[in-house]
Amino acid sequence: MRKLLLVCALLIIIGTTLVSAQQPQGYIEYKENKMIVRVWGTHYERGYAQGYLLCDGITDIFNTYFLANLFNNNVSVYNATRSFFETSFAVDDKYITEGMGVLDGMIAGGQSLYCAVLGRDIDVTDLMMCNSLIDYADDKDFSQGNDLCSSLASWGTSTVNSPDLSGESIITRFLDWTPHSSLLDNQVVLVSFPSESDEQNWISFTFTGLFGCLSAINEAGVGSFYNVGNIDAYDPGDTFNPIFLSIRNGIEAADYNNSGQCNPMDVVKAVSDDVQRTGSIMNVISSTEKDSFSLVIECNNINGVVVRIKEDNTIITGDNLAATNHFRKLYSPIYCYRYDHIADSLLINAQIDPARSWNLLSGAAGTSTNMQAIQYIPWSGKILWSTKTGSVPAYQVVPTSFTTYELFDYVSTDSPIPEQANTLFIKGIFPYPASEIVNVSYYSKYADDASCTVYDIKGREVIQEKLQAHAGINDYSLRFSDDMPSGIYFVKINDNNYSITSKMLIVR
Repeated sequence: MRKLLLVCALLIIIGTTLVSAQQPQGYIEYKENKMIVRVWGTHYERGYAQGYLLCDGITDIFNTYFLANLFNNNVSVYNATRSFFETSFAVDDKYITEGMGVLDGMIAGGQSLYCAVLGRDIDVTDLMMCNSLIDYADDKDFSQGNDLCSSLASWGTSTVNSPDLSGESIITRFLDWTPHSSLLDNQVVLVSFPSESDEQNWISFTFTGLFGCLSAINEAGVGSFYNVGNIDAYDPGDTFNPIFLSIRNGIEAADYNNSGQCNPMDVVKAVSDDVQRTGSIMNVISSTEKDSFSLVIECNNINGVVVRIKEDNTIITGDNLAATNHFRKLYSPIYCYRYDHIADSLLINAQIDPARSWNLLSGAAGTSTNMQAIQYIPWSGKILWSTKTGSVPAYQVVPTSFTTYELFDYVSTDSPIPEQANTLFIKGIFPYPASEIVNVSYYSKYADDASCTVYDIKGREVIQEKLQAHAGINDYSLRFSDDMPSGIYFVKINDNNYSITSKMLIVR
């Protein structure tokens, strides 16, 4: 049985959780004042690292935002909601285990779990409630009317004239929520490196202690970005699953639907496999090399799950998909000024480049409550992320630039290598643009011959070289001939046991 009700799972896991202090498998670094937290290992070990490293922020979010702001420190209301959550929601065992790790890590990090308002220590149920607040907030009371998220995905004919995209996909996403000091102070890029064999590395743009998928990207290049839906019709007799954890199932799994390819349909399958309570809209995207590379998922409990694609567009032109907080396929569309403004701008000009994608969404859907603004280009791995600063909304703040390659690079050559789900991974970051010689650093558990193959965007092999590998870190200088044209290339390293592929851009 894949799921158990929370109270049942607690009885199983409490007896097996290790409470003794241990070295956290993770660390914090900063880029332009943006906190990046990398954690690795099992679900428990990754939770432990989060709790240890982020204990102050987790406590602040729970006490100041969740309990004080959303429940007004009303213990009777909180306990009634907790009772409803315990009897009406099912949480995967792995997330309860991760939550137990968070709590143990907080203790090891010197943070007391005692909550004066509740008169007791917070437990894993409290933590799961905090991770699931969107699922039981009737009529979105918790959002105070400011849940105006929006996103725009573009590709193909709409991006073909952009030198930065050349027909590839791009998404710009605004996360709008009622600003609160504890949320503003505890925003984090969480990068997870699972050791479970059926999971993959992934990135979450989140808040301390929240480990579901609000805005997330996996190493296969699939990104999912959540918006609140406008209709919450549900059957009160159902047992529900937290939507952010359902999305995480699809993002974190190596291939959730066992199709042989990780693409947005994995998120569709993961959401469809669970029972949702709240109305939800997800804009999911990957590189156009994948099947079903851009789609919008719409769901609630009564009408289930539908997938909206470009062919379902009515007023939006070009190869574009927009999502706001109003259903457009699950129910007949109703007026949304942000969606209509996006459509009007695209009707005038359907062409998109990275700057216009950001500026178009800013003009059509920018609000003062914009907490985070994210832009993601799957083929290049480029990410822009800005956060609200004081009274300045995120979309008006100069964003910090990342690549997925730098975020997924976390081990130096003289550091111990943590156990990986795959036994091969590329450590070196391919530059953008690449020069004639690119230094590739990769890790293999096996002392075995390896090979390096480079393919162009059409899948044609342009370089094939044998490598002399040894167990551990290997360095290799990849040389490109002068006649290789500008464009996207895929570099595949194979050590006869596993293979891994990364992308690169050559600009002449």
